[in-house]
Amino acid sequence: MQKTLGRLNVFLVVFLLVVSSISTVYAIPASPMDTMKGVVDEVFHTLHTYPVNGPPDNLALRRSEIKKIIDAHFDTIDMSQRALGKYWKEIPEEKRNEFTRLFYWRVYNFYILRLETYSDEKVSYDKEFLKGKVASVYTKIISKKYSEFDIEYRLKQAGEEWKIYDVVIEGVSLVANYRSQFNSFLNKKTFDELLQALHDKNSENSL
Repeated sequence: MQKTLGRLNVFLVVFLLVVSSISTVYAIPASPMDTMKGVVDEVFHTLHTYPVNGPPDNLALRRSEIKKIIDAHFDTIDMSQRALGKYWKEIPEEKRNEFTRLFYWRVYNFYILRLETYSDEKVSYDKEFLKGKVASVYTKIISKKYSEFDIEYRLKQAGEEWKIYDVVIEGVSLVANYRSQFNSFLNKKTFDELLQALHDKNSENSL
C-alpha cells in the first residue's frame, strides 16, 4: 500500500511539473477583460506618475507614455478602415496609409485631451461579451465630480492579443461617429480634400 502511494505521489509531482512547464511555454492568452484591465492600469499609472499639476516636464513625458499605450493596444489600421467605410476600397494604398496616419493623430488627440482632465475617476468592470474573435468589455466610470457613465470597449483578436478597434461612450461609437462625418464630407468633396482637412485639423490642434 505504501509503495503504491509513493508511486502515486511521484506521479502527481511529475504531472504538476509537466503542466507547470507547459503553462510557462504556452502561456494562456489574456482575456478581453484582463486586457482592458491592464490597459486601464497602464493609463492610470501614467497619469499618477506624471500628473497635470506636476513639473513642466510631465506634459511631454505623460503624452509620450500615452502614445505608447495607444500604439500597443489600439488597432488604428482597423479603426481607420471602419471609420472610412465603403470609401476604403476605392482609394489606393498610398492614400490609405496617409489617411491612417492622419486618423491616428485624431484618435490620439481625442484621448489625450480627455485623459488630461482626469481627477479621481474609478473604473468598474461590469461584464465581457465574447463572440469568436471579437469581444466587448463593458465598464462604468465613477467620479465624485459628475454622474457615472458607461464605456464599452470593442476588441478583436490579433494572434495571441486583443486589440481595441472601437470605443462606445454612452451608446455613441467613436468609429461610427467619425464614419458619419467622413461620409458627409465625401458626399460633397474629394478624398484629397478630406486628407487636407484632416492635415489642417491636426495642425490646428497639434499637442
